[in-house]
Amino acid sequence: MVFMELSAGSYSRLKYQEAIDKLFLQVSSFQAVGKEAYHPGLETMEKFDTLLGHPHEKYKTIHIAGTNGKGSVAHFLAALYMAAGYRVGLYTSPHLLDFRERIKVNGEMIPKRAVLDFLHDYGGFIDSSSPSFFEITTAMALDWFAKDNVDMAIIETGLGGRLDSTNIITPQVCIITSIGMDHKDILGDTIEKIAFEKAGIIKSGVPVVVGEVQPLVADVFREVALAKGSEIVFALKAEDGDKWWAGAGEEPDLKGDYQSKNIETVFAAVKLLDKDLGGLDRSTCIKALSCAAVKTGLHGRWETLSKSPMVICDIAHNEHALVHNMAQLERVYSTGKFSREIFIFGVMADKDLSAMEHLLPRNAYYYFTNASSKRALPSAALAESLAHLHIRGEITVSVADAIKKYAAASAEDDLVYIGGSSYVVAEALKCYMIDK
Repeated sequence: MVFMELSAGSYSRLKYQEAIDKLFLQVSSFQAVGKEAYHPGLETMEKFDTLLGHPHEKYKTIHIAGTNGKGSVAHFLAALYMAAGYRVGLYTSPHLLDFRERIKVNGEMIPKRAVLDFLHDYGGFIDSSSPSFFEITTAMALDWFAKDNVDMAIIETGLGGRLDSTNIITPQVCIITSIGMDHKDILGDTIEKIAFEKAGIIKSGVPVVVGEVQPLVADVFREVALAKGSEIVFALKAEDGDKWWAGAGEEPDLKGDYQSKNIETVFAAVKLLDKDLGGLDRSTCIKALSCAAVKTGLHGRWETLSKSPMVICDIAHNEHALVHNMAQLERVYSTGKFSREIFIFGVMADKDLSAMEHLLPRNAYYYFTNASSKRALPSAALAESLAHLHIRGEITVSVADAIKKYAAASAEDDLVYIGGSSYVVAEALKCYMIDK
């Protein structure tokens, strides 16, 4: 049995791209098919972890959950630890351009050879035990961080927390960034139920930092932290946050207005981790965060793809996130520098469009689109669902088609927003990078 589990199985003799293609075909990812790819529970992950020899016990970790902001907070923290001289592992999802974005060390993606070696070494276990796509990638990340001798690994949950595959680690600190009504069909139909699932990452005696929360949600976290004997810090009540940036002369290279809350969460964690970080001074922290996206290779967070016309993309894909983005977009548009507001917009079919639609500007022109995913809401269905808003627009068959049609009618003083889904943003990034 052990020999079978340590054999390449069906991944034997495959080259890198063949192995990746097989992985996506053999094991459906949430990114591709949604809920049916979700495997709640830790039994298979713990079995995989045992086979690997518990690699996460060889380095320190930080565990991050939340509806929105997980990725940004993870990348900010990675930048800070790198500035402190640490070798830093970073595990996030989903990827936008390359599968290997999920697993990085000091901003560098896991080598293709390492991905292939892992699938060869544990292909037998994958064939026999049928772990989920996320369990496989989590195991790969934890294993690679040990092999690449990281000092600290920053681990982002995939979905929820309590039953998430990443919840086998015991971190230095737990972070819960925010709570919103997303993945209700999996995590629960109330904000309190969702908060309870996220609170599942809190470990006995391990401090927890909580970012943006409502009073009812705060009570859920207090109760769990008390039961676990864990110190709890509510970041937005801290005295730091924006004061760190007063008179700094620099700004974070992650430009979304919502990043101010993420930064406050980061600095609340930094206060708890000060000993680990060697007492990083303010100027070093500011410098690290001012180039966090560049240092860690993060895309899709209020990212400017073009300046003439101004094209901005963002992965916000639920009401909680779009509130901030639409307010910022309105502020930018109201400067009077732009003659038209253009949306290239698509959503996943399993998202609550009715909760988002009231945020969409009525005077913008829309290119309704869909990502090339089984989960995507077809562009025609999206247009039909939004018809009652009486907004102007046209249906396109793909993100590339939407960008092509917009480009044919573009003006230099347009303000363009691409979003509604991380998958729409991923395909837009490919188009603009090809154009460059």
